[in-house]
Amino acid sequence: MPTRIAYALGALGLTLPGQTFGTYLAFYYLDHMGLAAGAFALARLVFSLWDAVNDPLFGYLSDRTRTPWGRRRPWLFLGLPLLLLAFYLTFSVPERFRQGEALFGYCLVVILFFETFAALTWVNHAALFPELFRSQEERARANAWRQGFYFLGLAVSIALTPLVYTALGFSGMALLYGGMGGVLVLLFLLAIREDPKAQEAAPLPFLPAFRYTLENGPFWLYSLAALFLLFAVGLFGAAMPFYAKYALGLGPEATSLLFASVLLSALPSVFLWARLAGAMGPKGAWLLAIGLLALGALLLLWPRTLLQALPVGVLIGVGFGGVLVLGDLLLAEVIDRDAQRTGRRREGVYYSVYGFVNRLSGPLQALSFALLTPLFGYVSGEAPGPNPEAAFRFLMAGPPFLAGLLALALAYRFPYGAR
Repeated sequence: MPTRIAYALGALGLTLPGQTFGTYLAFYYLDHMGLAAGAFALARLVFSLWDAVNDPLFGYLSDRTRTPWGRRRPWLFLGLPLLLLAFYLTFSVPERFRQGEALFGYCLVVILFFETFAALTWVNHAALFPELFRSQEERARANAWRQGFYFLGLAVSIALTPLVYTALGFSGMALLYGGMGGVLVLLFLLAIREDPKAQEAAPLPFLPAFRYTLENGPFWLYSLAALFLLFAVGLFGAAMPFYAKYALGLGPEATSLLFASVLLSALPSVFLWARLAGAMGPKGAWLLAIGLLALGALLLLWPRTLLQALPVGVLIGVGFGGVLVLGDLLLAEVIDRDAQRTGRRREGVYYSVYGFVNRLSGPLQALSFALLTPLFGYVSGEAPGPNPEAAFRFLMAGPPFLAGLLALALAYRFPYGAR
């Protein structure tokens, strides 16, 4: 099996539980289980604080690992079964935990459990990308496949999920997606081999390893832009079921069509963006993708029907595809330049700090949901307030548009990737 296909299968396997968790966690606990929006926001805040600690730790440990099987694969074998167990427990609340403080406590514990092993597996899978694919051409092709499989995972884990949980229930959905994801990640792990030369140089001590990363200006420009983009895209996904229900008056089947308009347009666009990276340079194409994403967010204020919303979903999907394909190329270039300077490849530290910055999108999303109560009176599905339509039009359009503008300003200053 070609390495780029194997790597893409791993991305698909991690996407199934990861994106389902990110997209339907709020909907499951707020609208289905009746957890108050304020309590959910608090749980997500604690979740994000724990994430801030574990991401850099896992990246540092991964870079320092020395085994005959490589630096990254042993951690992936360890983390995968625990990640899948946490995913199942998240969407399978026992009867005795379904009310009040018990529900809040259960939600908090299981999402911390999930986050621990999601971070462990994500950091190690991502850290393999610059090592397995060295030239810009190889990376563009591999990342097109990776993001193509990623969008296939999104199509299943997001667009089809309302149909799946309607048929199987949330726990049945978690069992199905976890099984599929586990098989795909195992295929990836059995097919790839790490470069033994990457283990030859002695790893940097803890403080220098992070100091070189934290002093890297281009890395911070890229990471902050990516943070705002991840916040916008994550909020699209988390708010979409609410937007479809309250702003457009749609049921689960039509919600799937709205998700599909985003994902099915993003899927073919990844190969177009890979070509545009060669023609315009990764940075120029990245700026274009960010602009399309921001414009799509603003346009979400106006649709009143599914047919009006679908073209906006297509526009967002095309921008989303470009953001994912091009961002990875630019971050890999940052890591390559650091390796030339330090003589050591430190993908684990870079991706862990990058992951830590990106996880700050969680508190931003939680804050956005928490604003719905004072601004619009929305508390939960049992107490939606006087105007839930306005609440979720604001949530889908306002914060993502502002985040897109901030990302555009930061991306413009990024010094690499120009033709």
